[in-house]
Amino acid sequence: MATQAVNQPDSGPEAQGGKARRKPAPAFNEALLIVIVGLVATVFGFLPTFFLRLSEVDLAHQIHGWTMTFWLLLVLAQIVLARRRHYAWHRQLGWASIVLFAAMVGSSLQMMALMMSGATHLPFEFAKFFGYSDFANMPLLFILYGGAIWYRKDRYLHSRLIATTVLTSIVPALARAYNIAIWRTMEGLHYAMHPTYLTLLGLLALAIWRDRAGGRLRWPLPFVFAWTSVVYATQWVIVDVAWYDALCRALGSLAA
Repeated sequence: MATQAVNQPDSGPEAQGGKARRKPAPAFNEALLIVIVGLVATVFGFLPTFFLRLSEVDLAHQIHGWTMTFWLLLVLAQIVLARRRHYAWHRQLGWASIVLFAAMVGSSLQMMALMMSGATHLPFEFAKFFGYSDFANMPLLFILYGGAIWYRKDRYLHSRLIATTVLTSIVPALARAYNIAIWRTMEGLHYAMHPTYLTLLGLLALAIWRDRAGGRLRWPLPFVFAWTSVVYATQWVIVDVAWYDALCRALGSLAA
C-alpha cells in the first residue's frame, strides 16, 4: 500500500557522489505467501458462484467481488514494486489505493446488509454466523490500513500492516474453498470455519516465528494474531447474543 518507506541514508565512503543510498531493509517474505493464499482461496472459493457466472451476477455483487479481488492484486503489486525498488510507483499506487479501499469497505457493508435482509436467500441464522467475521474484522481492517498510512516511512511496520489487511478479507473465500474441497454442503460451511481460522493463525504464527528468529518482532503480527484468535473463539457463541442479533436485524432493515 501506501507510500514509500524511507530508510536512513548511508554515510561514509559508501555514499557516492554526495548522494546517500538507502540500506536495504529485510524483506517480509511471508507477505507474498499471505497474498498468494488469498488469491488462490478467492479464485477457488468463488469460482462456481462468481467467476464462472459473471453474466448472471448482479451489479452489487460484481462491485464487491471485483473490489475485493483488486485489493489482493494491489497488495501483490505493492510487494513486487517495493522489492524491485520502484518506490515512486509504489508511492503513487499507495495513495490511489484510498479510492479502492473506500469502494471495498462500502461494498462490504452493502453485502452485509443484503445478507441480513434475506436478499441473498441465505437464512438469517446462517447470515448471522457468516457475517460475524465481517463485523468483527471491519475495525481491524481500518486499524491496519490506517496504520500502514501512518507508519508509511517505517518499512517494517508498513509492510506487515498492509499485508495483513488481506487476512481480514479472505475468511469467506477460504471457508468456501475448504467447503468445496471437503464437504460441499451448506452445513459444511460451518465446519469449514475451523480450517479457515487455523490457516490464518498458521500464516501469522509462521510470520511471527520468522520475525522473532530474526530479532525484529514488533506489535502488528502479534496484534492481528490475538484479534483473529478472539474472533475464532467467539464465532460460534456470538449468534446467541441478543445485541448481536439486534445489530444484524438493524443492518438488514437498511436493505429491506
